[in-house]
Amino acid sequence: MSWRWSFLLSCVATCSAAGALLGACATDAAPEPDAFDAGPVDGAVDSETGRDADIDSADSAACVDCEYFPATCTDEVLCPNGPFDPSNPATSLDRRTEIFVIRGRSPSDVWVAGAVGAVAHFDGTSWKRSELGTQETQRTLWLGDSWEMSFGSPMSLYTRGLELDAGGTDAGITADGWSPPVAPALPAGFDRYGTKLRASWSSPGSDTLWLAMISSSWSSGLWRLRNASSSSFEIVEGIPPSACQDVPCTRMLAIHGASPSTLWAVGELGATIRVSGADGDTPTAKPFNSQTSNALKGVWAASDSDVWSVGAEGAIRHYRGDPHSWDVVADVPTKVSLNGVWGTSASDIWAVGDAGVVLHYDGKTWERIQIAGLGSLRPNLYSVWSPGLGHVWIAGQGVVVSLGGKP
Repeated sequence: MSWRWSFLLSCVATCSAAGALLGACATDAAPEPDAFDAGPVDGAVDSETGRDADIDSADSAACVDCEYFPATCTDEVLCPNGPFDPSNPATSLDRRTEIFVIRGRSPSDVWVAGAVGAVAHFDGTSWKRSELGTQETQRTLWLGDSWEMSFGSPMSLYTRGLELDAGGTDAGITADGWSPPVAPALPAGFDRYGTKLRASWSSPGSDTLWLAMISSSWSSGLWRLRNASSSSFEIVEGIPPSACQDVPCTRMLAIHGASPSTLWAVGELGATIRVSGADGDTPTAKPFNSQTSNALKGVWAASDSDVWSVGAEGAIRHYRGDPHSWDVVADVPTKVSLNGVWGTSASDIWAVGDAGVVLHYDGKTWERIQIAGLGSLRPNLYSVWSPGLGHVWIAGQGVVVSLGGKP
């Protein structure tokens, strides 16, 4: 039985009356609007067009959840610490810029990327904007040992620190060292116009980056970008499109793994799959019951059998080795959409979401964390990354915050 029929039958079985069936099932089954594609809100730039929004209007808004947004920064709360300094526009990003991804190698080597080609770097002391040479929205960062890659579409790969081609030409390199975009070789079956990138994951030291994508057809939403050589890249199958007829792998929003061989991917309608043999030539996928039809927008694995996912309406799910399903986390202290999750161990996990919500798990319970210095702004938060216990970076609508302001 295909996963689509399984889902419909499950929905019918759990609705107690026709009215409940038409209301609850139809509502729950509808794809959750992707936070990345939401229209501009106060304090943001449209994520695709870069059009300005009225950021100052948020400053006059009524205080919401005041206890979670103190005025004064201390070492115990999250504080703004990002590339948004109006007094230094030459090296800073406009504070209306949305940041969609934050990743790093260490507390003194952190990168962010987002709307209108925004890229910036933290060197342990200060942030500096890094000119990419494009206004394309950036959604992923791939950090090698001595090179960086940023892109919003796998058709336009921007690299820094890699040889451009066999001739070694420097033509078109930006002042900050980014090369002109290159397009990878494509396999048969890859729909270059019908897929949208949403997230990526690479095992440290690997020459392969897994891509989580939304497909407009019944094609696969899981592909791999491979560094074929120092000067060329190729896209290869992750999960074959034919497999997505039975496994819900067409509309994926997040991906992560604790080992090179096992990855977890989540997406719309609660889709949750495990990819086995991820470092081999023919990976396989198995669907799991996430016990939700809400979109799951973030996933992080502490180990192959200890995994967390987060999503719409404050959904948090926990995998602890069951062969078929994930556990429902019932004591989540929010109902807003959660957009990202990251951790350093099974007892140090962070989740971020809309309206400035940040949650932390200490191995026992999830609790709400304060962010200082935002005034009345309540930005949506999209991405979180931590290099180790006591250090965390979070990014979103015109904001980057860190623990205590000095990670």
